[in-house]
Amino acid sequence: MVRKLLPIAIIAALLILLFLKDWSPLAENKFFVNLKILTNFLILILPLFLFALVWFGWTLNKWAFKIEKLTLGGFNILFDNPVKLYKRSVQSFLDTKRTLFLIDPSRDNFDETLTSYYKTYEFFRNEMKILDNQRKKGKFSDGEQEKLYAITNEIIQKLNEFLTSHQNNFKRWYKYVSDNNKVKVLNAEEFLEFHLTPIDKIQEQYYRYNEICEGFEEINQFFTQVVNMHFNVNLEKWGVSSNA
Repeated sequence: MVRKLLPIAIIAALLILLFLKDWSPLAENKFFVNLKILTNFLILILPLFLFALVWFGWTLNKWAFKIEKLTLGGFNILFDNPVKLYKRSVQSFLDTKRTLFLIDPSRDNFDETLTSYYKTYEFFRNEMKILDNQRKKGKFSDGEQEKLYAITNEIIQKLNEFLTSHQNNFKRWYKYVSDNNKVKVLNAEEFLEFHLTPIDKIQEQYYRYNEICEGFEEINQFFTQVVNMHFNVNLEKWGVSSNA
C-alpha cells in the first residue's frame, strides 16, 4: 500500500512546491531561458519530423503502418516492410496454435478448438489488411506479396468452409449435453454423466463425430503441408512432420 501511495505523494509534493515557491528569479537566468526555447522548439519540430517520416515511408512503399495497441497513454506504431511485418505477425500467432497442425481427439476439447479456429479466421481477416492496402494501391512490389495474399485468401476460405460445416452443429450439441449433464451413447440406451466422463468419450457420442474428425484432419494437412511452406513454424516441437 505504501509503495502505491509513494509516487502520488511525490507528485503532490512537487505540485505544492511548484505553486507555492516564487520561481520568478529564474526567469532571468540565461540557462533556463535557453532551456525554455529549446523545449518549445522540440515541441514544435518533433510532430513535423514524425509526420515527414511516416509520409516518406508510406510513399516509397517501404513501411506498413499498424496501430498495435491503443491505450489512454497513446498508441504503438510499427514501421516495417509490409511482407516482413505480415510474416512475423503470422509466425508469432501460428507458433501457439498446435491444433491447426495437429489434433489429438483423446485430449483436445473440440468446443475450445472450434473457438480457436474462429479466432484464427478473424486474425487472418484483420492481418490481411496489411497486404490488402498495398494491393488496392497497385503497390505489390514483388511476387512474394502476391503469394502471401493468395495463401491468406485460401486460409480464410478453408476455415470458413470448415466452420460453416461444423461449428454451429457441434457447439449446439455440446452446450445441450453440458447443460443437462448427460450424453446419450450412440446406438444404445445408455447415458453418460457429462461432467464425470473424459472428454474423448463424450465427443465420441456426437452424431457427426467422424465427419468433424475428417474436417480437423483436412485442416491439419492444409496448414502442415501448404500454409507452413510460407511461414516456417517449428512443427517438430509438437511432433509434427511437414511431410505428414
